[in-house]
Amino acid sequence: MAAMTAAPPDGLALADPQTRPADEVARLLSLEPALGLEAGDAAARLEAVGRNELEAGQRESVLLLLFGAATQPFVVLLLIAAVLAIALGEVRDGLLVLVGLLPIVGADVVTEYRGQQALEALRAASAPLARVRRDGVVDDLPAPLLVPGDLVLLRTGDVVPADLRLWRTDGLQLDRSTLTGESLPEPGLVRPDAPGITLAEVRAMAHAGTSVVAGRAEGIVVATGQRTAFGAIATGLARRERRRSPLQLELDRLVRILLVVAIGLIIVTTGLGFARGNPPAENILAGVSAAIAAIPEEPPILLAVILGLGAYRLLRRNVLVRRLNAEEMLGAVDLILTDKTGTLTANRLAVRDVRGTAGPFETTTARQRVLLDALRAEEDAWRLADGVRPGSFTRGILAALDELGLEGLPGDEALVEAQGPTDERPYSWSVARRGERIVERAIGAPESILGLADGLPPDELGAWHELVDAGAGEGGRLILLAERIDSGPWRPEAVLDFADPLRPHIADAVALARRAGIQLLVVTGDHPRTARAIAVEAGLSGAAVVTGAQLDAWDDAQLGAELADLQVVARAVPEQKLRLVRLARERGRTVAVTGDGVNDAPALHAADVAVAMGSGTEVAKEASDLVLGDDSFATLTYALREGRRIIANVRSGLVFLVSTHVALLGFLFIATLAGYALPLLPIQILWLELFIDLSTSVAFEREREAPGAMDLPPRPRGRPILTNDLLVRIVAAGGFSALMALLLIEGFGTSPAHAQWLAFTTLVVAQVVRAYSNRSLILPVWRLPRNTFLLASVTAVMVIQAALPYLPYFAEAFRAVPLDATEWALVALIALAPSALAQIVRATTGRTWVA
Repeated sequence: MAAMTAAPPDGLALADPQTRPADEVARLLSLEPALGLEAGDAAARLEAVGRNELEAGQRESVLLLLFGAATQPFVVLLLIAAVLAIALGEVRDGLLVLVGLLPIVGADVVTEYRGQQALEALRAASAPLARVRRDGVVDDLPAPLLVPGDLVLLRTGDVVPADLRLWRTDGLQLDRSTLTGESLPEPGLVRPDAPGITLAEVRAMAHAGTSVVAGRAEGIVVATGQRTAFGAIATGLARRERRRSPLQLELDRLVRILLVVAIGLIIVTTGLGFARGNPPAENILAGVSAAIAAIPEEPPILLAVILGLGAYRLLRRNVLVRRLNAEEMLGAVDLILTDKTGTLTANRLAVRDVRGTAGPFETTTARQRVLLDALRAEEDAWRLADGVRPGSFTRGILAALDELGLEGLPGDEALVEAQGPTDERPYSWSVARRGERIVERAIGAPESILGLADGLPPDELGAWHELVDAGAGEGGRLILLAERIDSGPWRPEAVLDFADPLRPHIADAVALARRAGIQLLVVTGDHPRTARAIAVEAGLSGAAVVTGAQLDAWDDAQLGAELADLQVVARAVPEQKLRLVRLARERGRTVAVTGDGVNDAPALHAADVAVAMGSGTEVAKEASDLVLGDDSFATLTYALREGRRIIANVRSGLVFLVSTHVALLGFLFIATLAGYALPLLPIQILWLELFIDLSTSVAFEREREAPGAMDLPPRPRGRPILTNDLLVRIVAAGGFSALMALLLIEGFGTSPAHAQWLAFTTLVVAQVVRAYSNRSLILPVWRLPRNTFLLASVTAVMVIQAALPYLPYFAEAFRAVPLDATEWALVALIALAPSALAQIVRATTGRTWVA
């Protein structure tokens, strides 16, 4: 990415300010750095360029969310059936259908609104302040009021409020990871940069959104708001295309099929009724009953409930689900493009090793002594009591001392003088009095510290050079500690190796992902050595590192051939990450992308599952499907695991629901052909579909992960949840129930009403038994974790079904008739026989079998 800044209006634009001398930038922006802008001039510029802030993403109102949920095809079809039932005088049936609409619409609206509100809370922090010189006075101003030409003063710990051309620096170290992905601090310099370099190579700018980890600086604002490098990426992104998920497409296909069946059944039932001379109202009511039986109103309810409760479970584990269909895609992810900084690592510098030419300092006493000397050498460590925020190296040393049982500086030395790093002297220096002796210490860039100790014997100096060279190849950041006493010669004391440490449990998470057949590709702006060291530590053994420059040299054919073997891409820029995502998706991969910075947003937009960090930028969150509250890759693997559980439960629920419709439609069709004008009442169908079906199918959400689920490869992209082979088995299972119910209505019962209720009870009991039997289509039920909620639902449905004939109002509404023991035994035999066969086949052969 070229390092360019977009142009503000009214002559306040500067092309490539990083390539211009700082005094030229000040002159072109009419700035006197010693005084800053005049208040009146700043107000005029603010009017011309606007506030220094990014535009908030558009939020849909509750009414729009409600309209979107209410106009889904399933909902519209169900609404039409309800209106027809009411128009025909079946007000009770019609109202029950309308009640069934509430969970369909409500779950979708509530979940989407909750996601919007959670993101608003993340943005709700008050505007940060910037330390600015105006009218010769330094004051803290709200960052949104900054304008091009303002002079901003930066201190350790500050977040840079706008794009600044550095005017003066004093040991400035910047964390640019939100823009470049580089995790280790980089210096900020006053001298101009060479033309044509990338954003990651710029040193003369402090960009908005980056942070100061050490030193101080003054910078001239050259771009604000949408015109910063941060904002240019955000505004350059087109609104993300929200592709319908495979499951949504599958449900669309299912509703089309069942709609055709419904229309055909309506034509058959009403046509035969008229042909047989039945009353018109009865014929139309029979057609409405057939339509209600055919319209698949339960699948969207099932999907909304399972995905909605799944989102709640994920939220309890620090995963905010912004878009529900991402949960489905999680179950199919086979490639993860992950950041290193902050996702695999903790995004902080920690002391990894302390060693001298004789080897590492391994004893606690030796490490304490060296680390205390290193802390005394840091200028900011002496000023912690005054409220000064420590730099990243000082924080790392303090943390290492804390692990060894020490806190802060002991009082055995008194400070005489201390100075932080500068551009000319890239190390911190301190002078302290210890008794009668004066101790000077320096810590910083190894080559500079060794320059102080050039009076050492050549072999000793060479040993220190060799130690530094060896450590430089291990991917960390080295600093060298040296001291001298009473103005004697400088003597190096130790090399401190700092690194961004791996987060807890990352190695286990990586191993789990790989065991599940998910390829992990680390894409980072870090140096190749740093990237490889972290990848190997995380468990990507033998990780070969490819650089962004190498990717650019490959055409799409070669990159596609190499993609399956890639593990680490270092020195990557956003365009390369985006290219990897697009190429992988074109080759049928289901891709998840993690990111926290503005540089990640393009790839997040293109991914199947976009995962932002909770501590990341608003741009990344706006582009995301999921937000990880704790930023950890380990949390993402939990989400992947949960995604597989969710999609398995959706499949079980759909198998159950589709088999219900097959049984109902099959029974209605063949019963109509056999001469029954109204084999099932609308209220009976609604009871079976909206209440019995949902009370059991929603219980599938409580189904725990099946044994070995994470040892299986991801579901291939494009493979439907309900394959053709599975649909054939479902039709056979539902058809068996339909045929048995028809045989009962033909040959049993003391009256037509009695026979009809017996057939209906058979359909009900067969379905609830099928619900429990098909919790897994491969494993027998005794090998599955217990689902007491589903068992309770199944039991409750059968108890209610048995009680209906004895409840006066309900008995009349349902035309329920008591059944004797022989009839109940017959119902049980018909319901249990397919289940018993399925359990035997699954246990003995391991084949997929639908009960």
